[in-house]
Amino acid sequence: MFVIDSQIHLFLPDTPEHPWPAETRGLAHGQLHYLPEDIFPQMDGAGVDRAVLVPPSWAGDDNGPCLAWAAEYPDRFAVMGRFDLLDPNRGRLETWLEQPHMLGVRFAGAFHRGEWLDLEKFGWFWAAIERLQIPVMLLAAAERIDLVKKMLERHPQAIIIMDHFGTTIGDLTQIDPWAFQDKVLELAKFQNVYAKLSALPLNTLEPYPYPSQTPFIRKAYDVFGPQRLAWGTDASRFRRSTYKEAVDHMLHTIDFLTEEDKEWIMGKTIAKVLNWAIG
Repeated sequence: MFVIDSQIHLFLPDTPEHPWPAETRGLAHGQLHYLPEDIFPQMDGAGVDRAVLVPPSWAGDDNGPCLAWAAEYPDRFAVMGRFDLLDPNRGRLETWLEQPHMLGVRFAGAFHRGEWLDLEKFGWFWAAIERLQIPVMLLAAAERIDLVKKMLERHPQAIIIMDHFGTTIGDLTQIDPWAFQDKVLELAKFQNVYAKLSALPLNTLEPYPYPSQTPFIRKAYDVFGPQRLAWGTDASRFRRSTYKEAVDHMLHTIDFLTEEDKEWIMGKTIAKVLNWAIG
């Protein structure tokens, strides 16, 4: 089985040469850096062939480090890059996918760049990615899922991948991470919407194999089907699992999945939607 991790964060340390923006520095997952040499032993030990690099928000809008790693290891990495909506050079979106190893765009939260789902302000972007068929990964939960739906009603052919199935990140003693799953399920009516079954161990305080997550996975499977679901770890964000446990969870403990289902969820779906050919 060819396995692709649909989301990992690699990043350089905060230095004068590569400074992290002050307003996002506090969002870091705890590590001072996370580099290819940190993730390769974990990927190899778990049988993961490739990973999609998602430049993290706390390190700024520079896609350069991740693109450089993808160029150095093209058989292992490709990139979903950050796009600055306030950059006046809108035309660069026209050739976005011509950048070597670039597969699409990823947005996470509002942060310092304004609300990227504001259709009055940034409608030009969503019209362009629909026309150009540029895949976009979205970290969107709670009320932002409603904004995603509103955008899709205007741009129904946009290719959207919902990160972490819209789960809410926070203190698990205070929140229900799956509270908005039904909102994401409603997006399945748009045929170009996909969803990640990613960062699953972070949705529970249980140890491996996280049995409370199975009903939510089943619900996602029943509505989206395996060919529109993609597994991922969200490394470097590990707190309650090892990398291998995150892999084995989907491969060996979700008993309703067939081997063909696993092939799609563990690699073929993300390869297809991002046009990252296997073999």
